Amino acid sequence: MHTIPTLEKLSQIIARLPGIGQRSAMRLSLYLFEQEEEYLNEFARVLSELHSNIKLCRECYSLSEEDICPICANEKRDKNTICVVESYTDTIAIEKTEEYNGVYHILGGLIEPLKGIGISDIRIKELINRINEQSNIKEIILAFSASLEADTTSSFIYKTLKNNGYNGKVSRITYGISLASDIENSDSRSLARSLLDRVDMN
Repeated sequence: MHTIPTLEKLSQIIARLPGIGQRSAMRLSLYLFEQEEEYLNEFARVLSELHSNIKLCRECYSLSEEDICPICANEKRDKNTICVVESYTDTIAIEKTEEYNGVYHILGGLIEPLKGIGISDIRIKELINRINEQSNIKEIILAFSASLEADTTSSFIYKTLKNNGYNGKVSRITYGISLASDIENSDSRSLARSLLDRVDMN
């Protein structure tokens, strides 16, 4: 079978993206080939600047082009409420509900022993340090998708908070979202209801 090495290489790289199979990767490669040089140059430039322009917020570990992300820097946000989420995409989903005005803490994953992800691989220690440094935190909201890993992570965070002397409220969102769904892909109305109906873990 005749192949074009450059297209094959591009297709292989694109196929490494989540949810992209080999056939879709080849279609995207051909689509890129058909684009104007100006578009391809801009595409390549933005890709090359991803790591140099985007960093982790010093306070919440969200993605930002500044040392402090826009949410943490916003004086109108309630700094006494922290919503703990798995990833940056979860903060996007929650922000779309327009029902939350606190700040976030991005763990960067969940405890998943079968995948080799342990307690030290996610930002639980950073969460505890943040709470200890800011003594006026009134509520910690655990906003994870419905899964065994989420249950394990929530239980560990709750116990760790209490063992470290945190006396504020710890709550967890309810599951107006489907058990088979996740926060990132939930519709805004269901996610908003899950936030508003969150349950106290104390």
